[in-house]
Amino acid sequence: LGIGVSTSVGIGGDPINGSSFKDILQLFEQDEDTDAVVMIGEIGGPQEAEAALWARDNMRKPLIAYIAGLSAPKGRRMGHAGAIISAFGESAQEKVEILKEAGVVIVPTPASFGEVVAETLARSKRAA
Repeated sequence: LGIGVSTSVGIGGDPINGSSFKDILQLFEQDEDTDAVVMIGEIGGPQEAEAALWARDNMRKPLIAYIAGLSAPKGRRMGHAGAIISAFGESAQEKVEILKEAGVVIVPTPASFGEVVAETLARSKRAA
């Protein structure tokens, strides 16, 4: 596909993290070697929604995301860190909607990232 990875960051799903999606998006936005950013989120917690709002207002680079857990019902514990859907904006579907409203491109499966990133970069270059 002619695309590569400049940096990969794992934030983790624990309640206390050293960095957030928003922190990392800020770094990628400033990085001249980064043309687009890929984000993988999961159910539980507000980090993806916070990142979406920051990206909407501050990012010029394309942001492409996948949210795991679309089949998870409310109240179901899932994931390595025991993520649980309880508050608004914490389910996978709610996160997908928040991200879409912020202009983030959503992929249906992680396997779709390569093609969607390539298509998104081609569109952004044509628009420039």
